[in-house]
Amino acid sequence: MLALSSTLISQNLTQTIRGKVIDKQSNSPIIGANVILQNTDPIKGTVTDLDGNFRLENVAIGRQSIVISFIGYKSTTLQNLLISAQKETILNIELEEKVITGKEVVIYGSSDKREAQNKMATVSARTFSIEETQKYAGSLNDVARMAQNFAGVQSGDDTRNDLIIRGNSSVGVLYRLDGVDIPNPNHFAFFGSTGGPISILNNNVLSNSDFFTGAFPAEFGNALAGAFDLKMRTGNNEKHEFMGQFGINGFEGMAEGPITKSKSSYLLNLRYNDLELYKSLGVNIGTQAVPTYFDGTLKLNFQQAKGATQFFAMGGKSFIEFLNSDRGENETFFDNEGEDLRYGTDIFVSAISQTYLLKKGFIKGVISYQNSNNSVEVDTIGENNPNPFNTYNNSSGQGKISAYVHINQKLNSRNLIKSGLFVNQLQFDLNESFFRRDLKVYFDRQKFDGETYLYQPYAQWQFKVNQKLTLNSGVHVLYYTFNNTSKVEPRLGLKYELNPTNVLSFGYGKHSQVPPGALYYKNVLTPNGSLPNPNKSLEMFSSHHFVLGYDKFINERLRLKAETYFQYLVDVPVDVKPSTYSILNQGAGFSFNFPDTLTNQGKGRNYGVELTLERFLKNGFYYLATVSLFESWYRPSNGVWYQTAFSSNYAVNLLSGKEFRILENKAKRANRININGRLVYNGGQRFTPILLEESIAAKEPVFDFTRNFEHRYQDYFRLDIKVGWRFDGSKISQEFAFDLQNITNRKNIFNEEFNPDNGEVITRYQLGRLPVVQYRIYF
Repeated sequence: MLALSSTLISQNLTQTIRGKVIDKQSNSPIIGANVILQNTDPIKGTVTDLDGNFRLENVAIGRQSIVISFIGYKSTTLQNLLISAQKETILNIELEEKVITGKEVVIYGSSDKREAQNKMATVSARTFSIEETQKYAGSLNDVARMAQNFAGVQSGDDTRNDLIIRGNSSVGVLYRLDGVDIPNPNHFAFFGSTGGPISILNNNVLSNSDFFTGAFPAEFGNALAGAFDLKMRTGNNEKHEFMGQFGINGFEGMAEGPITKSKSSYLLNLRYNDLELYKSLGVNIGTQAVPTYFDGTLKLNFQQAKGATQFFAMGGKSFIEFLNSDRGENETFFDNEGEDLRYGTDIFVSAISQTYLLKKGFIKGVISYQNSNNSVEVDTIGENNPNPFNTYNNSSGQGKISAYVHINQKLNSRNLIKSGLFVNQLQFDLNESFFRRDLKVYFDRQKFDGETYLYQPYAQWQFKVNQKLTLNSGVHVLYYTFNNTSKVEPRLGLKYELNPTNVLSFGYGKHSQVPPGALYYKNVLTPNGSLPNPNKSLEMFSSHHFVLGYDKFINERLRLKAETYFQYLVDVPVDVKPSTYSILNQGAGFSFNFPDTLTNQGKGRNYGVELTLERFLKNGFYYLATVSLFESWYRPSNGVWYQTAFSSNYAVNLLSGKEFRILENKAKRANRININGRLVYNGGQRFTPILLEESIAAKEPVFDFTRNFEHRYQDYFRLDIKVGWRFDGSKISQEFAFDLQNITNRKNIFNEEFNPDNGEVITRYQLGRLPVVQYRIYF
């Protein structure tokens, strides 16, 4: 490899940077914008054509920065773009029109990292690049695991990528992909959850996207905690490019290129994996069972003079088998001793959209179809029967057919309006049964095949009072036809620039969510027979978000951000009988059990403060430090306030990395080594203590619910180191990465369980030291 590097480094390696410059509010192309490549002598640049397109050719590979400017608009600087020899850099750049209120206005350039891409976002929003998901140590190329490093987001489970935002359950997180609200985008996902062990969202096909942690804009609904607004990139519409990859996430291949000469393109990515190789090497993957999964993504883009037609599809299938005969001594997942468990999931999402440009705006329509299925089967060896017999079956599916329409209209430099309507037909095919040992019969816990509708109209208005003050307002409405319940959600945001480097912001939003479908369609076994749908009248639950923020831009590459928040949750589903159950703790474990009958009498409150200090990449060096201090409380039906299962009280994340150029001469840059580190220190997960004497007598765990979630496990600590090497050759580009997770082999607690065989409480631990190797090639 070193010999090959020394030979090819002498070649003059260049690439093309091209893309389109548009108005940020209206998406209209900007004609004649200047695009200048920084640090070139003589200056290299170009201007956009009649369609807003530009092209910079013969750009040296490596890190490059460009400045985009146009009269009457704020200039934008894109820093440290990574230019590869085998892959063109294609950009979609948005410029914001300035508001002139006096005789003289000074316009300062802005970085693409300083604000969210969504023009209506005011607080608790952050844009992120896909390079970050590839660079951050411990992220496993997963956007959710990457987001766990941001302020207000709590991690603490090595095996899953659930997003615990400001003490809220991950059930309250919304995933939106190219404008379509999608189901849980993870392999081995449970209905009603949003996390999982392995993401289907492949970062190789994503573009820069937004992440919201509170008081999000009015276009987002049916979510309490936060939202991912993910964008898929389009394929290269001028030449064919290919990628191959191998690592812990499996074998992966990607192809993209033009379809016709009309600037249309395709993008296809396929991945397959089973972890038998890691297991055979003696690496602890947390279970003796070996998961297998397959997923794929496709996007077609047909460019037109006044818009575009796009189609995307995403799907995945996964399976795992826990056999009692293969059970390991320290098994930590799913199965109980003496049981065989087989678990499979699949998901499919597709959508077609049409965008049509107006004079100062655009209209977009989307039709989407999606479906997801879960299959669970449990066989148990009986005391008097050595042969396995079935004790639990769940073969359920949920689907959705949706139609969306959005209108975005820029009235002038001060006023922007955006409105739309989501129409969703929700489809359910739920089949869950279990064996009642006391009655020696099978009981259908869920048996439902039907559909209902969820309507979501919204409207937003942005008013720039002057160059310093911006008002974002809106309203979102939810109407659920199953039980004819509705919620009206006002949203408000204010941003005031004290000066170009200091910004104050405030946001309020009411956010509501329909409870998981399984709660509505559950059957209850009573002495008089089966009682269907005892929760049919259950209403949506809501959260009022209040956020106050301060941004300090210390210099062009260093940012300090502080936010404080308060959330008040109402109409929360709790047990109709006095107990400690609340849906706010849903997702704290693998089980998604709930009482037979629920009522909207629960409450909750979350509050905290968050600090972020971030140095954007410059001279190959970056760092990100976040500190979150918070508490999360809930009140169930017994009227007592408890801390929630997610109230770990504090979370600290430190990330840093340095990129080095090696084996180069002064004119050519072809080899780079990057070293990245990550340190996580969180408060321990909360738990309810086990009453040992009572558990021994009952031969099963008995919990002290008078001290519900009163205790915490030891604090969670983890240190990850990632080393990568990138080589750009004349015909191929290669990347190698070695990510050593939990380098100190810290024994973070997974849970504590009661063992009826010896009458002791045993402690189970999370993954230890985990080496992750990845190889990627572009050609």
